[in-house]
Amino acid sequence: MPEKIAILADSGSDVPAELLNSYDNIEVAPMIVTMDGKEYRDNVDITPEEFYAALDHVDELPKTAAPTQGSVEAQVDKLRQRGFDHIIGITVSAHLSTSFGTFTNVARETTDIQMDVVNTKNIGIGSGLFAVYAEEMIDSGQSFDETMKFLKQSVKNSRTFFYIPSLKYLRAGGRIGRVAGLIGSVLNIKPVIATDSDGIYFPVAKARSEQKAISKMVNLVADRIAANKSVRVGVVNGADVPLQEKVYDRLHADFPQLKIYRGSISPALGVHTGPGLVGVGVQIGEGE
Repeated sequence: MPEKIAILADSGSDVPAELLNSYDNIEVAPMIVTMDGKEYRDNVDITPEEFYAALDHVDELPKTAAPTQGSVEAQVDKLRQRGFDHIIGITVSAHLSTSFGTFTNVARETTDIQMDVVNTKNIGIGSGLFAVYAEEMIDSGQSFDETMKFLKQSVKNSRTFFYIPSLKYLRAGGRIGRVAGLIGSVLNIKPVIATDSDGIYFPVAKARSEQKAISKMVNLVADRIAANKSVRVGVVNGADVPLQEKVYDRLHADFPQLKIYRGSISPALGVHTGPGLVGVGVQIGEGE
């Protein structure tokens, strides 16, 4: 019998809405956002717009948690009921969340379905694009084992880049990584942050203005796109659609034939970045 392959991602992976709306073999396990003493399921009980509106009025900064094991198991059960017998788990970097560990535990304890998990070592759209790549391979008839092999091989060259106007939220959330060296440096520095090969944040570029920081980020992304044949790209924002569109327009002008996804980052990621973020994910495929 042919394999029936599904995809299960955590909400921090920001799988493009277009993909979620086009396929019935994808489910998302929501992270948890705690704000003013109330828990919200990421992108279920609270939208990005609602989150940023509330962020201006909170007494203390919100907190996040990875999807619970029960939540992941519930999504597995949904896929089981629809007849899927193989599941590809996709999570953000294991250095940035415990999602990978939770998904791995569920995979180990799920005996009637073959499940394997990819630690993308990326975040947000950079992780979500792995679902795009997985769907491409499923559509082309690749087996579960082949798809997992190529997904895991593609981790080493795939990257997430983002610009944020302030390091306040990254520092408060404890996700500062190798960006810590910028704290207390020149006040008007505008960093471009990326995930490294281990999935840890580091400052990949610095500038004195937002415009120059965005230009540096776009150039870094363009270099990666130009150097590879199998590429998936997405541009996202945290309460700054106009800036997202500037980045999109520049990349689209340079690569008019390339599909570029767009969307908002999830509230769970917004907790750690604050408003004003623009990010770009570049997923580099293997085996083609």
